Amino acid sequence: MPRPVRATRTPCAALSTALAAAALLLALAPQRSCAQPTTTDGDRLEALSASRGNLLDAGTFIISQYGKPVRSEEFAIERTRDTLLVRAASRVSLPGQTEWPVDKSMILVVGPLDFAMGSYWSQLAAGPDTLRRGIEVTPGDTVFTLWREFNRAGTGDRIAMPPGRMYVLDPPLFTTFNFIGRTLQGKACDRRPVKVFVLGARDSLVDATVTDVGTETIRWGGRPVQARKLVIADEATSFTAWFSPDGRMLRLEQPRDSVRVDRKPPPLKRQPPRTK
Repeated sequence: MPRPVRATRTPCAALSTALAAAALLLALAPQRSCAQPTTTDGDRLEALSASRGNLLDAGTFIISQYGKPVRSEEFAIERTRDTLLVRAASRVSLPGQTEWPVDKSMILVVGPLDFAMGSYWSQLAAGPDTLRRGIEVTPGDTVFTLWREFNRAGTGDRIAMPPGRMYVLDPPLFTTFNFIGRTLQGKACDRRPVKVFVLGARDSLVDATVTDVGTETIRWGGRPVQARKLVIADEATSFTAWFSPDGRMLRLEQPRDSVRVDRKPPPLKRQPPRTK
């Protein structure tokens, strides 16, 4: 049996470095098609992937670095029975090459009301290699299971569960930021501490804060939108995100590494020609 261990704690700077590096390096990596994440509990995951519940949010994020698009990320949040499913599928997005296959995908399962962590699965395919990651939480337990599988060779650990709600960040996916905003929708959070578990070469438990700095009018979809502005940061690094009144992330910026994430707006409706 794997023994309980403590997660490494690092500042949020590790978060931004991992995201920016992944966005840039994966854009240049050889790609191949990949399926949804799979684990030894494949039947259960297949059922989750095929489920169709009440769709709460869906769309596409365009990730840019140094002013140029490098990736696109399709996502969806839906409620099915007694769970909330968060899905994401990311691919390279380069000018003139719009049909790259998905190379990273994930499914997050949380409680529908308290957003308590249940399970997380992800899969990354790069060239001939496949990396699968997973987190399993047993309700009421004081530890969670963290596993890694590279080309079907796997390891696992039991890690002490941090107090409060825990979010997962798995570069180069950005849907977690959208999910953080949804969990705070309609709630005052002048300054709220959060725990973020960053999956990487060295997994890290990050202490961060979410600060509500009020509302700001931004342009999105060709029109002005009054958005809630949240800053997710520690003493070294900060991400600024703008959310619509109904809790959808419209934009995310991390100036330190010139990373920007934009929700793709719906196509503009053509006005019918005026008749004389």
